[in-house]
Amino acid sequence: MTVEAKTTKKTARKTVARKTAAKKAVSRKSAVKKADVKPKIDRDHANEVVQRFQKESTKWLYGLDDAARILSWAFFTLLPYTDKLSQGKLLRQPHVMFRGPTGTGKTDLVSACAMAIDAKFERIQGMPTYMPEDILGYETIIEELDGTRNIHFKPGKLMAHIVLIDEDNRLSGKTKAAVLEGMEESSATLSSDYGNLAEGKMLPLFPLSGDFNDIEGPRFFMVICTENIFGEEEGTFANPVAQLDRTTLSINMMDPESEDDELKITAGNVVGKKVEKLTNLYEVLDIAQHIFDNVTMSDYASQYKTRLIRNTRPHRAQGRAARTVKEYIKVGISPRVHFHIEAVARTFAFFNGDMTITPDHIKAVAEPVLAHRLVLREGMEFSVNKEDLLNKVIQDMEVPPWK
Repeated sequence: MTVEAKTTKKTARKTVARKTAAKKAVSRKSAVKKADVKPKIDRDHANEVVQRFQKESTKWLYGLDDAARILSWAFFTLLPYTDKLSQGKLLRQPHVMFRGPTGTGKTDLVSACAMAIDAKFERIQGMPTYMPEDILGYETIIEELDGTRNIHFKPGKLMAHIVLIDEDNRLSGKTKAAVLEGMEESSATLSSDYGNLAEGKMLPLFPLSGDFNDIEGPRFFMVICTENIFGEEEGTFANPVAQLDRTTLSINMMDPESEDDELKITAGNVVGKKVEKLTNLYEVLDIAQHIFDNVTMSDYASQYKTRLIRNTRPHRAQGRAARTVKEYIKVGISPRVHFHIEAVARTFAFFNGDMTITPDHIKAVAEPVLAHRLVLREGMEFSVNKEDLLNKVIQDMEVPPWK
């Protein structure tokens, strides 16, 4: 073989090698692109997840289907907020209030929900003696085996994905302020007695990774408070309006509606039953993000929502609703609630097969989102029910014409 032939053959091999490498590179790029594209959320699958979630969370309980249905909205709802850690606008979970007498299954329902989505769950029993460091965490000195002493941070019970605060109206004002910060900003500000943690250091609530310093990764943080409305009044504090305004959903849980449901409580054998893990927080967040991105608000619904909220304020009420509002309501609903009711209505619409919010969706979620925010005039607390009062306002309100 001549030198020229050898050179030609060698050049051909190099050309083939370059083309093969180029094809492999294109293939790798395509694979990366395919991996980067998130699978489209299937509504039927999302509905199936929610229905199984509601069924699984009430496995131990009877007569709580309505409460579980409303609570399920919260897990798939996202609200915009200003995040101090990243200094930008992010999305967070709503917070929930359960109101009702003792023994109605509030704690069991929340515990079962946390198990079903594999979330880190903590329970705090409200007591006046609780201090902020008890729920946020504190530093402690630990003596090592070699005799050296090191300062360690012991996380408090607020460092979880779902935090249940039983009888939160027993917490002192200082401790409740720490809870409110977590609810509003999805972060906790720590203090330091030993200087190991910088004074005022903020930690995110609560990273899915479990790393206290992970401010970039996804988070899930929901506070669920319970209040026993027929319990002891001694040692309780009135919930501030600021907390009620930051609580997205308020769910009333009374004793079982029917005699059959109450009989099932003792007749049903729940010993040994376990709540199955149905999904994880990553899938819950994916579904919630899809709902937030794709369900829109119609102009008609937006106008109706605005008129409803303004009509709860005595100095703004108009039409037939004005007389009822001025007679019973001292302080109406603040503009902050626009974000809350739109977010919940968005989730409600999606799980009812709609991608556009209508006035009917606003009406359907109005009671658990709006009623608890009303501040009644003195002496009216025991003569009128907030839920009935809100429904009266809705009934008497003039609906804006369709445009």
